[in-house]
Amino acid sequence: MKGYPRGGLPPLLRMLIVLCAAASLQPAFAQDDAQPAELNTIPVSQPAPEVPKSSEAQPAPAEPIEEIIVTATKRAENPRDLPGTVTALSGADIEKHGYQGQEDFLKLVPGVTFANDSTNANRITVRGIGADLNTSNTTGVFFGDVPFDDPILPRVTLDPNPFDLARIEVLKGPQGTLFGGSALNGAVRYIPEEPKLQTWQTKAFVQEEDVHEGATGPTYGLAQNIPLGDTLAFRVVGFNRRSPGWVDDLERDLHDVNQTKQWGGRVMGLWQPGEVWKISGMVMAQDTRIRDSSLTDNTDGNLTRSDTPQASPGHTRYDLETLGVQYSFATFDALSQTTRTGKRYKAFADASRIGNLVPEPPPSVSIIGDNRSESFMQELRLTSNPDFDPDWKWLVGAFYRHYRMTEDDDILASNATLPIPDAALQLLDRLIPGFDGIITDEGKLDLAHSSADPIIVKETALFGEVTATFWDSLEATLGLRAFLTQSDSRVVFSGVLAASQTVTHGGLEYANVGSLTEHGINPKFALKYTFNKHVAAYGSASRGFRFGGPQVLIGTLTSTAPSTYKSDTVWAYEFGLRTQWLDNKLLADVTPFQIDWTDPQLQQADATGLGSYFDNVGGSRVRGVEVALRYRTPLPGLTFAFSGSYVDNVTTKPFTTSSGVKTEPGTQWPLSAKWQSATTLSYLNHLFGNWDGGGSLTYTTISHAPNTLAYLDTVFGYQTLDVMLNIGNSAMAGAPEFSLSLLNATDERGILSGVNNPQFPKDHNYIRPRTLVGRLAFTF
Repeated sequence: MKGYPRGGLPPLLRMLIVLCAAASLQPAFAQDDAQPAELNTIPVSQPAPEVPKSSEAQPAPAEPIEEIIVTATKRAENPRDLPGTVTALSGADIEKHGYQGQEDFLKLVPGVTFANDSTNANRITVRGIGADLNTSNTTGVFFGDVPFDDPILPRVTLDPNPFDLARIEVLKGPQGTLFGGSALNGAVRYIPEEPKLQTWQTKAFVQEEDVHEGATGPTYGLAQNIPLGDTLAFRVVGFNRRSPGWVDDLERDLHDVNQTKQWGGRVMGLWQPGEVWKISGMVMAQDTRIRDSSLTDNTDGNLTRSDTPQASPGHTRYDLETLGVQYSFATFDALSQTTRTGKRYKAFADASRIGNLVPEPPPSVSIIGDNRSESFMQELRLTSNPDFDPDWKWLVGAFYRHYRMTEDDDILASNATLPIPDAALQLLDRLIPGFDGIITDEGKLDLAHSSADPIIVKETALFGEVTATFWDSLEATLGLRAFLTQSDSRVVFSGVLAASQTVTHGGLEYANVGSLTEHGINPKFALKYTFNKHVAAYGSASRGFRFGGPQVLIGTLTSTAPSTYKSDTVWAYEFGLRTQWLDNKLLADVTPFQIDWTDPQLQQADATGLGSYFDNVGGSRVRGVEVALRYRTPLPGLTFAFSGSYVDNVTTKPFTTSSGVKTEPGTQWPLSAKWQSATTLSYLNHLFGNWDGGGSLTYTTISHAPNTLAYLDTVFGYQTLDVMLNIGNSAMAGAPEFSLSLLNATDERGILSGVNNPQFPKDHNYIRPRTLVGRLAFTF
């Protein structure tokens, strides 16, 4: 086992020592008889009376399946009561398995794929609708109700450590009515544990990851709930992670180069000075530093590469500050939510394997990116409560966002330093405006440079949704969102490869100033009919949109980029049949759907492989079906769950790329896997004394999919098996809980991302190899 010094303590022993020390730090003023707060979910059904835990206790009968209450409609509801598909993942279950990010838990949701090339932002595809490289996200990512997307050029994805989350909600289908252009065809919402009034609580954990053919690394976390009086409470959460690497760079003779250092935390406050007031706030930050890319140069399953003479480190950071003020009237609640988010992205990518610039590729070529963005958002919302009318639910609101982004990108011939004195460089720049865009201060040749300063997007929207119940069995929902967006940009291009844009404008640099204004209405219609306590059905039609914008990418000699690219839209049609049997111990659902996608946004790469721009493709059509089955078996504590999806997303119109590649109708859309499934067998029961324990087996599958339309490469097409064992004692001081997980137990070499550029024909990123995770947690 690699990763700790010879003679040092084994990782799991270190873990035990650290947390035992942490347990001794419990404040003396904590209530001795306080029970740990519920970490799992809010149950809908009432559990059976508790059976005393003793060696003579008789097995309890199987209990009904409990549902996780969600806020996908901006009010608390059972997901099975909604005319749409929402998958909720328990924060406690995610912690127990040792999952650390989107790659780990999104595989549990069929119809959803995850792709990452370790350089660009994560891409999440829902029911076949996914973003092309560098285009804005088709799946919104939210922390609570706060959107964390970038309307243009996404660089940083919200992927928080799941420690101390109440749940994660995955919403499928357009969410434009309530969440706007941030969620063209789906959303992922992270819901944190809120501060609890009049309750002291401490959570702590440490876990160690041991990657096969890689290193080891620890993760620590601490959460503290602090009540101040009867009306005020704070919750402080922090974590630190050292994620082990597993890719070897043979050219530089370095091992496990893709190590990651990450820290983050948040402080949340809740003040309820009276029955009608609720004031909440949060400050959050997360910082991630990747030592080097996880790129490999093969499709043989080897976790190595030998074509990068330089490291490709990356550094991302995001922060959030939000303040919510809610006042409850007699029949409705009024909420004001004010938020600021900030992101920072810096990356240095080695691109020396580009081979078509000269007969022999230069020893080193670098792509350098530096991006900053900031959003200010304000939402005002009125939501009816049950006292308004049991047969009517309504919500109306207004939303405003001001987004500002700056970015500098360079493609450098890293080792090509020209012997030009500084004085001569300054003189040449005065004589030839823009010369400093070709030669850097260090005298290096700048093949291409772009500076976006700034890009500003403004969004204003009015939205509303109303649901009426007729005859106690029929529900009708109507939603509307009217929006207006304004995008403005100024991008300066220079460099040898951008000569087609600069020389034609009479210089060595060219400022492209663009503006785009768009407006529209996104409707939503839904009907739900409850036949009896066993069967309900619904149908829905909804529209989603994604922002368009001015052209901002670097074009080259062969690029013919349009000045703007349009927003794209989807119309989604969904039918759901939900059934429950055996006193709610067996749930079986089926959901067919169709999605029509108009003007999908695409990043086009030109023949050099260096320049690219945004454009719109004609369209695509998705047809598919999802099935889900959950069964609480007669054997106490044993539950079986299966969910699967079939998704067929193909183009509907011919399309020719800038490099002359023609895409015919019927071509499978990138990152759209046709088949997916997730099967889980879990067991949790009383073992002995006050000890409970169990485990789970989770088997997931995903079929192959193309990586791009223009340069097809195959990704996905693999299966994973996760095994978890767990034991805990809620009656012991600190309620210790230990879990041991084996993730990707069969050590599958699944491909997360493949070739998206003709100059990088061997680029592939694999899923994480087999990983042993030991986790010890306490709750006081």
